[in-house]
Amino acid sequence: LRHVVSSRPPSRSHRVRRVRSGCMACGSQRPCVILVLVNLVLASCKETVLIRRDVAIRHDGQFELLKRPQVHHAKHGHAKRLSTKKRGEHAQHAVNHLKVDETKEIPQCREEYTCDAHRTRSLGDYARKHIAVYTYNIGSYEGGMRDDNVPCVPSNVDAFLFLDDDTKERTDSNSLNLWKKLGWQVKSVTLQAGSEFVTGARLTSKLLKFTPPSWLLNGEWEWLVEFDGNVVLDLHTLGPFLDKYSSKPLLLLDWSYHEDCGDDGFQCFSHELHNMLHARRKYIEDSKENVEAWERKLAKEHDGTDGTRKYTPPYYYETRIIVRNLQHHRSDEVTQAFGRTYEKCHEIQRDQFLVPYFLWHANLSFDTEALPMRYLADSVGMCMVETRVGRN
Repeated sequence: LRHVVSSRPPSRSHRVRRVRSGCMACGSQRPCVILVLVNLVLASCKETVLIRRDVAIRHDGQFELLKRPQVHHAKHGHAKRLSTKKRGEHAQHAVNHLKVDETKEIPQCREEYTCDAHRTRSLGDYARKHIAVYTYNIGSYEGGMRDDNVPCVPSNVDAFLFLDDDTKERTDSNSLNLWKKLGWQVKSVTLQAGSEFVTGARLTSKLLKFTPPSWLLNGEWEWLVEFDGNVVLDLHTLGPFLDKYSSKPLLLLDWSYHEDCGDDGFQCFSHELHNMLHARRKYIEDSKENVEAWERKLAKEHDGTDGTRKYTPPYYYETRIIVRNLQHHRSDEVTQAFGRTYEKCHEIQRDQFLVPYFLWHANLSFDTEALPMRYLADSVGMCMVETRVGRN
């Protein structure tokens, strides 16, 4: 038998869950309660077995809603939300050969990701071209494109750099030629008209981030990887890394390297929003009233006082990097959720206030993989270049 837990979040008023079961031989999917069978299977098990991030099967066979802290050794090898005491104890199982220290920031880039012959040969079975990556510089951010920490593009990747006309004119020709030499295809983009609350340059960045050109979404690639202009990835590592996540429609960066959100991403949303309103007001000044109205709306949904489904997102995300599985059967749903996100970006300057909400209402929250920063730094070399202008 195979057992599939219902995708709906567990009710806190119920400790025993009903599951769907199906026979792999005959394909029957008739619902049934299989606690007796589970008891037999787990009779010799002395510990709780985790079957999803918030549901476990106890040794007595009952399904139980978990309370933090819990250790979750996911199949891809990173641990989610370990207690301080357990973190060191289980570190060797969480991430192998960790290259960065625990920190509240993405590590600074310290080496160039080259395309030397040895690294190219190491691609092995991942040499087929099935990944597209893109980044962008809009509004002459930093005065033009940098000429250091430019990741080399291996043979299994198509890489695109989007620039508006002003940024292209301000970029030194040697810098632009370096990007091209290392395999990047430079694409021009027209600035969008700004709204009453958001500048045209910022809206254009959000357009590229959430609703990229259709040829990127409808090409022959299996994966589409987007990252901010001051983020760097080791593109050679993407093939074997992404093959671990073929069952996921979307990969995002977990916000927890800033703050532990517990089991409710709304808490981190609320904390960051209030920090923006009081300590970093310049980042949301033009849309302040809309941000406050958005908080009130989400707070009502979170409290369950507006008559709709209670809003309890499992994660809060940092949107520096977005990885989309274009071959997944829910890819179109991701596209629709991101389309709604972009439309709301016309009213609110901060996209991370919006992404968890639209994923939740598309029922994508539990299918989205939230990856810890330290895991991404170790697995795909994610790092950040220093910038003269502070990121906003």
